[in-house]
Amino acid sequence: MASIVLTAAMRANLLSLQSTAQLLGQTQQRLATGNKVNSALDNASSYFAAQSLNNRANDLSSLLDSMGQAVQALTTASKGIDSLTTLANQAKSVAQSALGEASGGAFFKGTVSINAAAQADLTAGSTAVTNGWQFTVQVGAGPTTTFTVATGESLATLESQLNTISGLSATSVADPANAGNTFLQIQTTNGQTVKVAEAGNTAATKIFGAGVLNGGNALAATNVTPTDELALETSYNAIRTQIDNLVKDTSYNGKNLLNGDSLTVQFNEKNTTSITVTGTKRDSAGLTIAVAAFSSVANIQSSLTDITNALGLLRQDGTSYGNNLAVIQARQDFTNSLIGTLKDGATSLTIADKNEEGANLLALQTQQQLGIQSLALASQANQSVLRLFG
Repeated sequence: MASIVLTAAMRANLLSLQSTAQLLGQTQQRLATGNKVNSALDNASSYFAAQSLNNRANDLSSLLDSMGQAVQALTTASKGIDSLTTLANQAKSVAQSALGEASGGAFFKGTVSINAAAQADLTAGSTAVTNGWQFTVQVGAGPTTTFTVATGESLATLESQLNTISGLSATSVADPANAGNTFLQIQTTNGQTVKVAEAGNTAATKIFGAGVLNGGNALAATNVTPTDELALETSYNAIRTQIDNLVKDTSYNGKNLLNGDSLTVQFNEKNTTSITVTGTKRDSAGLTIAVAAFSSVANIQSSLTDITNALGLLRQDGTSYGNNLAVIQARQDFTNSLIGTLKDGATSLTIADKNEEGANLLALQTQQQLGIQSLALASQANQSVLRLFG
């Protein structure tokens, strides 16, 4: 097939139109995508630099999710500490109530009546009280009062006699563990100690039982708790159980910081910066809150000491978790800002200026129209030759 012969002017106009069409296509693509760099062919340096920035932004976005979960875990632990503090304060209130009931006194187990026939079994194995047996009672450094017990004398009579001593309060309280028995609760109303002894300052074991007194010294409590203190003891131990239950439930996404779990949070895509939040075991054992036995002032004070120490530990935990939470939130805000910066940087390398591209499109369309007109003018010489054959 013979080649088509074009004049130099027509070929120049054709090449110009082809170049204009190519530029029109490029401009239309930029306007459609919004990017001036859509592939490595457009600008390899800008394309791969933008891709690297976007990849890092995506990696940091994944870390941002884990930071958010860590914030929620720490928030859960913080709320758990607040609730544990409330429970500990409630337990403290119960112990203080028990201390108010028992302050200055001790508790003794005994039967309702004292007589030789029943052997006055206030404690198992005690020696029978004979008619005329005497014992002394002294409150603090006050005067010593001597009591003489007659055969058949009741506990109620003894209670009334003890209540005649200034600064002393004696009360019979039912024994919930042994039907028919009572406690004789002896308390000082002025916070001083009580000393009960036989003649010659010998421990009054015949009426109050072995193990209760210590050679005429201040009364030592037995392991028996009067009714009022028993109810408070039960309440205290119930709160202690609730502390254990609360710690078990203070879990978020499989992490329980109050049950000794630890949490590590990564801050960059290379895992070279991080923070580890070390959990603390804060059940009753971790807080060193022992089972209460409100059978003596010393025991109640021991429970109060446990609670005071526990509150101190909870305050330390609150401060520690609060500091860790602040660090993670600061890194979370920084990472959010950094992701925005990276994406802005990537965009600046590839984005198209739509005003500029719009102007380019208009100019190219005008240039295309002029090219077509120029091509038409270049072909008129050939048309003149054609008319000669007309």
